[in-house]
Amino acid sequence: MRRAEFALVSGAQGQEQMMDVLSSNLANVNTPGFRKDRVMFRSYLPHREYLHRTPPDRPGFNLTPYGTFPTPWGMAGSDIPHSGVDRIYVRYEEGEFQSTGNPLDVALSGKGFLTVRTPGGTLLTRNGHLTVDSQGRLTTHEGHPLLGVDGKEIHLPSGVDPIRIDSAGKIFSGEKMVGQLAISAPAGPVEHLTKVGDGLFFSPDGLAKGEAVVKNGGVEGSNVKGTSEMVRMIQGMRTYQTDLQALHTLNDLTNRTVNDMTVIA
Repeated sequence: MRRAEFALVSGAQGQEQMMDVLSSNLANVNTPGFRKDRVMFRSYLPHREYLHRTPPDRPGFNLTPYGTFPTPWGMAGSDIPHSGVDRIYVRYEEGEFQSTGNPLDVALSGKGFLTVRTPGGTLLTRNGHLTVDSQGRLTTHEGHPLLGVDGKEIHLPSGVDPIRIDSAGKIFSGEKMVGQLAISAPAGPVEHLTKVGDGLFFSPDGLAKGEAVVKNGGVEGSNVKGTSEMVRMIQGMRTYQTDLQALHTLNDLTNRTVNDMTVIA
């Protein structure tokens, strides 16, 4: 029964991990520029792995924003069939444009990102909900200054002239151009980006020039669809409950077997 127990426990752990990810997605359904996470599972079947002499990776643990969890190969011995979370990845589909009427707000259409300066270095974001701080700098609502094409922070002049931003990211105060948003992209595959919180991404491969059309007066919404995430969560909860019920039944059978053997002895 050891094999069945590990299979059920690993399945329940995987569903629990998935529900943590779905809960985070749902919590950010209204966060501008948010990119949803997805969970990829992997199963380990000893007879198949021995036949094809796989997997190449070794047992261990993966560290994710949702905590540390064992890889499928770290759950049990090499002779035990089980499953687990293989990786958590980000879906980068664009969200819908949401008009706000704020002349500082921008949404990007394309594969580029806004470039911001943070205490942790230069990072990327798709959250175009912008404001001006006490120093006259154009910043995110978390206070991170946006960078211009010259690599410097963007300062907006004080005055009565209206601010507008065109499709190329050029910023005008009245008819005078006062800066241009730096649109960047990861130098490597977008899948290498790492979420660091507050809608920010770190590119370990460095940055390159990005391409995107800037839409002024609104923001890009989250790419999370609340209904589909709720359906996934319900499915995950039912699978989780089924695994626990099966494990409870298995434990009852084990106890009955032990008790019966004791009576016979």
